[in-house]
Amino acid sequence: MTARPKVLVVDDEPDYLRIASRIAAKAGCSVVMAPAALKGVALAEKELPALILLDVGLPDISGFEAARRLRKIPALARTPIIFFTVRSELDMVAEGLKLGAAGYVLKPFDPDELLRRIKAAVFPS
Repeated sequence: MTARPKVLVVDDEPDYLRIASRIAAKAGCSVVMAPAALKGVALAEKELPALILLDVGLPDISGFEAARRLRKIPALARTPIIFFTVRSELDMVAEGLKLGAAGYVLKPFDPDELLRRIKAAVFPS
């Protein structure tokens, strides 16, 4: 039996952290969570997730800065990242895409859409 792919969810809002984690579990993944960007980067380096769900607006450093740091870790340089944000300005989307985002999900997110995006990133056909 193969291990379930691991998803790291990084969000400072407990409700979004819980909901996104449940959706990732529903997709067939194991889940680890971090309430802040720096903790998320450290946890990602330790756990080596198959996918990272990363809020952009975090209190310690931005999700974009966290992604820059993640990309410098060789084992995580190509790990898919799906960004969460309440802002949809084109420059924000462009920044996420420049960092190699596998997706960009606006909050409040549609659970079915997030489920589809997680499955597409973790179980590509």
